[in-house]
Amino acid sequence: MTDPNHARSLSLISFLRKFNIKNRIVMVLLIGFTIHLSVVLFVFNLFSDIYLKKSINNHIAQTQREVGLGIELMVYDIQMLSLRFLVNSDIYKIIGNDAIANSIKKEQIRDVMKQMIAQNEMVGDVVIVTTKGETYRYQPDNVLIEQPDSLLLHRIAESSKPVVGPIKRDANHNAYVTFGQKFRNFNTGQNLGAIIVYIKESTLLHLYQSSFEGLGYSFLVSDQNVVISHPDQSRIGSTVSQTDVIYPDREAGYRTVKVDNHSYFMITYPLNKKLEIFDVNWRFVSVLSSRQLFIAIDEGNRYALLFAGLTFLFLLILSYYLAKKITNPVTRLKTKLNLLGKTGLKGLSGPPVKGDEISELERSYYRMVERINQLLEENNEEKEKQRKMELTALQSQINPHFLYNTLDAIVWIARLKKQPEIERLISSLATFFRISLHKGDKFIPVEEEIRLVQSFVTVEQMRFPDKFEIEYEIPEALRKIRLLKLILQPLVENAIKHGISEKRGKGHIHVKGELTEEEIIFSVSDDGVGFQHDRETLLQKSQVLFQSGYGLRNVEERIKLEYGPNYGLTIQSEIGKGTTVYLRINKKP
Repeated sequence: MTDPNHARSLSLISFLRKFNIKNRIVMVLLIGFTIHLSVVLFVFNLFSDIYLKKSINNHIAQTQREVGLGIELMVYDIQMLSLRFLVNSDIYKIIGNDAIANSIKKEQIRDVMKQMIAQNEMVGDVVIVTTKGETYRYQPDNVLIEQPDSLLLHRIAESSKPVVGPIKRDANHNAYVTFGQKFRNFNTGQNLGAIIVYIKESTLLHLYQSSFEGLGYSFLVSDQNVVISHPDQSRIGSTVSQTDVIYPDREAGYRTVKVDNHSYFMITYPLNKKLEIFDVNWRFVSVLSSRQLFIAIDEGNRYALLFAGLTFLFLLILSYYLAKKITNPVTRLKTKLNLLGKTGLKGLSGPPVKGDEISELERSYYRMVERINQLLEENNEEKEKQRKMELTALQSQINPHFLYNTLDAIVWIARLKKQPEIERLISSLATFFRISLHKGDKFIPVEEEIRLVQSFVTVEQMRFPDKFEIEYEIPEALRKIRLLKLILQPLVENAIKHGISEKRGKGHIHVKGELTEEEIIFSVSDDGVGFQHDRETLLQKSQVLFQSGYGLRNVEERIKLEYGPNYGLTIQSEIGKGTTVYLRINKKP
């Protein structure tokens, strides 16, 4: 009976074998990455609400702390401004000078106030009320702002520290927060009355209005639940009752409230206790829409999904890349095996990387190809040796001595028959062959090379009587130096064939040798027809010269092979004047 699990396993294996190795690796990696990504997203969704809510609460608390710090600094600025008024002796002198009319006093004090307040935009007005009931203002009398009431003046007179008074408004219904305190002579301590600073409520509003823009609104409330600052101007100065849904807590914290079936978070932040010495016992309250806060969370979830999609795409590309990196050695090995014997059995481009089973296969293949190449090379060497042996055997069949003896016999017959020209011709030919073969030597003395040239020239002069004459200029010190055999004769042959033979009349050939410290320079000059000395014609003529007879090309290649690429032939020619071929070799081959 067949095991169902085993049958399913075989079916799965059969299905996977329909794909190549790379695609199978991609599938496995992609499934693994997908499972991992799904788990990550699940955990993210599980903890995102908690984390984001905590982050939002921290952000709100941080923002409220920053706003609270800004209000604290503003209160300190107000107290510093009040202190500047208290220490200004000019104001004391003007108020105490009974010789000046009251209207003039007001103008003089207003001028002093302008200098002290300058460009301070948070100050709406400053009012000084003396114990005699006289009133002096920073603003002109035609600027209508509610004046300090008797209750505020009484509170100031009874209090030993600054007092925050009720909200005052101007003719345009703009709100002002009043800060009052006793106006004493700073030098004598005499009580002169009260000074009240009017601070624009809009300055306070500006500190926090943009803090939670789009999420809700904020406001300031006193310890008596009187609204000090609010985006809704009509709420400023009113008292928040305990029955009001938006009733601020006494302590720091937050709670959820519902207004018109909409949920809000109400967060309370009491200002610094140090401000109580200035009668500032306020709380900063923020009312934020739960829906707007969750929109941010939903946006985070959307970004998470977008990230998941991009990550999946990246993982797909990464899977293909990793699969390709894994299967590349196998693919390369497969290609090498398919091309085995078709590309000269070339091995891998470099030693394979160590570390896995595939690299072991690569190394085995590399060693196999190396061994095959080695065997092929050895086989080629054996074939080359066999070819050389066959050539040597063939050459040995032509006995040079038999050739020399035959030529000598012809010389003696010509001598007996009294044929000096034939005797001379055959003698020169025998000398030419004797030096050319010379027991297979590659290098011979210069004097032997000259004898070889002379033998060749003798034969040519017999062919072309009175066609040319040749002159040799070889230093004695040069004659015993050994050089590569058969490199001068082709130069003389080309001079006769391409220079002298085409010329009318008798020609001249000059063979010259020079010896320097490290080099030997030969020149073969003729006064033949020559050729045009431009690059194109020189190349064409040189090709003809290189292809003729034994060939200058052969001489050039042999020289470079034996002496190096810096040595060889140089041709100079001029129409009607002749051609000179220079041969330059190293003194020591």
